Amino acid sequence: MTLYSDTELLGYLKNVNWDTTLTPEELLLILKGETKKIKGLSQKNIFIKILNFYPWHKVRHMVPEEKLHDVLAYDVIQGLFPGDLRDKVFLSSIMIMI
Repeated sequence: MTLYSDTELLGYLKNVNWDTTLTPEELLLILKGETKKIKGLSQKNIFIKILNFYPWHKVRHMVPEEKLHDVLAYDVIQGLFPGDLRDKVFLSSIMIMI
């Protein structure tokens, strides 16, 4: 699976960044794991943002395959809204993890 380039990721992160004062570049540092947190925002928070905003086929190109388990972690899924999305992602994660 091919990951999006940093330039593409910055565009996608800009779209989910409506409620923070962080720049897309700062979000990218967190997403890539190059820093743990900036202004209280962690990788988990970014995973929640991208799962809430983008369909799975895009998310898979934003996160390396070895990190998909982290994206689909229970505590990330619990941060999703509305509840229907949370349920859908939870059920999908069970099928993906098998």
